[in-house]
Amino acid sequence: MTSRSAFALAGLSFFAACQSPPPKPTWHRDIAPLMEEKCGGCHSAGSIGPFSLTTHAEVMAVAESVRAAVTSRRMPPWPARRDCAEYAPDGSLTDEQIALITGWLDDGAMEGDPRDYQALEGPKTSLSRVDLTLPMVKPYTPKKMPDDYRCFVLDWPETEPKYITGFNLAPGVNAMVHHADVLYVPPEKAAEFRANDPNGDGWECYNPPILEGYWIGTFVPGSLGMDFPAGSGLKVEPGSKVFIQFHYNTAATNGPKPDLSKLELSLADKAKPGLVVALAKVSWLRERAMRIPAFEKDVMHRYEEDPTKIISVFNREFVDGLPLKAYATIIHMHEMGSKATFEIMRKDGTKECVNDIPKWEFHWQLPYSLKTPKTVYPGDQVAIECHWDNSQENQPYINGIQRVPRELNWGPNTDDEMCVAGVYFTH
Repeated sequence: MTSRSAFALAGLSFFAACQSPPPKPTWHRDIAPLMEEKCGGCHSAGSIGPFSLTTHAEVMAVAESVRAAVTSRRMPPWPARRDCAEYAPDGSLTDEQIALITGWLDDGAMEGDPRDYQALEGPKTSLSRVDLTLPMVKPYTPKKMPDDYRCFVLDWPETEPKYITGFNLAPGVNAMVHHADVLYVPPEKAAEFRANDPNGDGWECYNPPILEGYWIGTFVPGSLGMDFPAGSGLKVEPGSKVFIQFHYNTAATNGPKPDLSKLELSLADKAKPGLVVALAKVSWLRERAMRIPAFEKDVMHRYEEDPTKIISVFNREFVDGLPLKAYATIIHMHEMGSKATFEIMRKDGTKECVNDIPKWEFHWQLPYSLKTPKTVYPGDQVAIECHWDNSQENQPYINGIQRVPRELNWGPNTDDEMCVAGVYFTH
């Protein structure tokens, strides 16, 4: 070996010796910020999750359950197909984040130094400010277990037209509020809805007033609220009412507890008009034309519409024949749903996926905010397509006995069915 070769080898050896292996992941530096962002909304003290995941000790107590949940993508819940569209925020874990968690567990799940903690950066779902708080009139203790659907009407106190520019529902008992739909009812319908709830006790109901009212939004566990996009808002006239349908589930609270939830809103005197449109075929509702035969494995119903032709029917601040921007969507079905899609069919024959739920899960009806809004032009159509599995093997067990399939149709009860896409539009 020449002296030059020996020198080169010595230099390489010295360089390799100076290189430190990448640091092993630790709880405080790598895992805690991720758990806080993706899991903390449900898996924290008093929330709907069955256990807390806010400390190293709490995670270690259920470490293998955490591993199984994240590698199977069962948790955090994010039913939407990941390659359909880009969402912000995105509640799912990336492949790299799953590898980080499993690698941390494999490497000994070190706790590390608390000073290394730094919250994740990125889009977060939260209400930026609160201008108006509307609490329930009185506490309500669920009367049916484990599931109780209860609707309440709240007075709208503003004496001038206002725009709702963001909302948050703050549950009184986090672990008991499975989800809630929030709408406002215009003045001409206010007395009718107030008659259902004269004293603030609410009433049992399963059907949000998607034809009579206007959707504000949907609360799901872990939500901290949201601002509506692009300085836009929902115009509410004096004399309106606020309608909230709660789905209470008492399984996590060992029985019913008194709930006193409150609605938090940000308001503006002026805003770009926004509108949450509930898209469904009217004949499904009025003529019960959404037939789902008993024992059928795959039943499909589909609704297509050019919303630019009819948008003024929903809100007179919108003008028919102009492009619309779609910012967010949510799909709603009941227990026999199997899959659903929401897409834009361009007038040139191409299609754009907005939301695709390949395996429907009744308990995770999440809203999805698009990272970049999609423009719907005159001549385009939006389409909601729902599938149901009404076969014998898909029926639930009630008191240990599997239910026999029956024909299903559109209806308000949980054991009826629906097919709705809620979309937030602006011009």
